Amino acid sequence: MNLGKVRDGVYIKHIDFNKAVLWKDRQLSVHRKIFDTWEHIYKFKLLRFIDRKKGIIYEVDTKEAMDRSTLKKVGQEHQYYFPIEILKERKLNGSTTKN
Repeated sequence: MNLGKVRDGVYIKHIDFNKAVLWKDRQLSVHRKIFDTWEHIYKFKLLRFIDRKKGIIYEVDTKEAMDRSTLKKVGQEHQYYFPIEILKERKLNGSTTKN
């Protein structure tokens, strides 16, 4: 299970965006342990998903993702799903691809 890691107030997870997104609903998920503990333990303000194959970083404010998320079980475990439309994209080199 890839839960990602928290560094300098940012939750970071390496993903393959094409495989990580639930395309039927256009949602990306975060394991429930991440949202259930973020405010009490980690206090991170940003979720960052890095797709090295595409060379893109996808980011969203943690509170916005939590406010727009739904807890559901699609595979083996419950996860929080939020719409991919709220993600901001930028290239790994730092330039913006879309807001």
